[in-house]
Amino acid sequence: MNLVNKIKGSFIATVGYILSPLSWWNDLYVNIPIAYALAWLVSLLDRRMFGAAMIFFYWLSNLAGLLMLHKGIAVAVSGNDPAVQLKKTIIQDILISLAYTAILALLVYVD
Repeated sequence: MNLVNKIKGSFIATVGYILSPLSWWNDLYVNIPIAYALAWLVSLLDRRMFGAAMIFFYWLSNLAGLLMLHKGIAVAVSGNDPAVQLKKTIIQDILISLAYTAILALLVYVD
């Protein structure tokens, strides 16, 4: 295995962990500030979009964290080039995450 790819994978996984919902402190210090800043930018176009943009960017930052964590670990373990890994399966991972989110939303609203 290539040491450089292990280091790249570890770095991607670490950033992913920081963004992911697996760390208990990430919301207060990372995801909410990111979501707030991006929602503020959207609200410059239309103030009414702030709430929806905040929720969207919060969800997106968590999703990005999970994807980066998954890909980083895969790269660190396999030793393959992270660029090839990310390009190869990013659409599949996003679709799986969207399906998972839809299932969770459905379970919340059915109750």
